[in-house]
Amino acid sequence: MVLRPGFEPGSRARKARILDLAILPEHSIFYIIHCIINILMVNMLFRNGPEYLPLKKILMYRPGDELLSVDSNNYRDYLFKEPVDRDKLVAEYDEYIESLRNLGVEVVLLNDLFRKIGWTPRFIPPNLLFMRDVMAIIEDKVVYGSMRFEIRRMEPIILQYVFKKLGWDYSIEYNYGGYFEGGDLLYLDNKTILIGYGPRTSYEYAYSLAGYINRIGLASILVPLPKFRVHLDGGMMVLDEDLVIAHIPSIKYYPSLVIHSDGEIDVITLYDYLVNDGYTIIGVKDEESMKFGANNVVIRKNLVISYSWNKEAINSMREFGIDVISLEAEEIRKAAGGLHCLFNIIFRG
Repeated sequence: MVLRPGFEPGSRARKARILDLAILPEHSIFYIIHCIINILMVNMLFRNGPEYLPLKKILMYRPGDELLSVDSNNYRDYLFKEPVDRDKLVAEYDEYIESLRNLGVEVVLLNDLFRKIGWTPRFIPPNLLFMRDVMAIIEDKVVYGSMRFEIRRMEPIILQYVFKKLGWDYSIEYNYGGYFEGGDLLYLDNKTILIGYGPRTSYEYAYSLAGYINRIGLASILVPLPKFRVHLDGGMMVLDEDLVIAHIPSIKYYPSLVIHSDGEIDVITLYDYLVNDGYTIIGVKDEESMKFGANNVVIRKNLVISYSWNKEAINSMREFGIDVISLEAEEIRKAAGGLHCLFNIIFRG
């Protein structure tokens, strides 16, 4: 289960160093920098960072009648695991939104943004509820998806149109070629971004995106995924500064390319990189991995939402002092997504 010898649950050392701003003189350089950062953050629409930072504001799409397009004859073409019951899925979705809001997360619905700009596409792709894949946020910039399959091609185009109408289009200007989906991008820490590639993101796109990440002073790790792993966030999640939950074969299958912030590189499996860097890894078994056992939602440190049936993964997280809220959402699972897949970041931190 836990892969660091001699490490006791509940006794993890913390890496973070806290600077008490209350003791800083008002005219010190540190105080001035702090004030400038606060001003910038107030005026910043998007902000992303490590998963363990507080989840403040997210974007979701509440599904509707477009789900009726998916039936027993075409569900594979729509990338679903099984046909779904529309009413049951929407009820599960509403319960999830209520849970998030009760935990202090501001949920912005794309449905409301459609109404705000006075426009709704006449065809809504049934996969649009999986908002995670449609874009990614790198620091304060939007990277729109370039979807691998035709059935999802229009989703980022719809989102970009809405953002432009709202004046929210803080996007990276790029022409990387290939394909990219947001479920393949995760922050490991505030200086390192993981990019998975394989079934839904091409190596060419991942490598080009790593070049942008390097130019803004951050490091990246390009993680090749096995064929059975759709997105990186289905294979692992960063729970804290030194704690990860992961399906080990998903991050140990092939060697990863590490591109340091100074441009230097290394080649090592992500699993070995994490172990060497002092992370504890909670292992998810194959059976629970297939049911999104690693695809957890970190609300803030020590608070996570998970699918209820992944009992071993939940118990393992609880051994490390993490409060886990479990949800039943079988219809959403049938649509081939985890709880982390259902939203994207507007502001985390």
